[in-house]
Amino acid sequence: MKNLLYMPVFIFLATLFTLETPTYAASPGDVQVSEKVVEVYYFHRNRRCGPCRTIENFTKKTMETYFTSEMESGEVVFHIVNVENDDQKSVAEKFSVVSTALFINIIEGKEENPSNLTSFAYRHARNEDAFLTGLKEHVDKGLGK
Repeated sequence: MKNLLYMPVFIFLATLFTLETPTYAASPGDVQVSEKVVEVYYFHRNRRCGPCRTIENFTKKTMETYFTSEMESGEVVFHIVNVENDDQKSVAEKFSVVSTALFINIIEGKEENPSNLTSFAYRHARNEDAFLTGLKEHVDKGLGK
């Protein structure tokens, strides 16, 4: 019961830390040659709650179900980033992430356009169909479909 009382506070804090979605200019070596690349980032900490694990599982399922060929071709790239891992902290810092978060980053040429989907992810963490459909729509939109 105590966990249920803390959940709204945790969700509020997680959302608060990931609200800002600035545009970043990529360094020349970071961008692939293809016209447009859609990156999907799932960020997490070492210790994760049930909804955090669900978001990861739903994100993986969406990517594997709908975007296998795009991931093989490099049009779509899926990253799972542990914000507490020293080797991955720079990626988390790039998106100003300190906890669980879901981002989609559309790269066109040298321009990057990240979108924060964390609120969407928590809102649909209890509805798999809505999560998969919604994330698919975001990625499709990024691909120009």
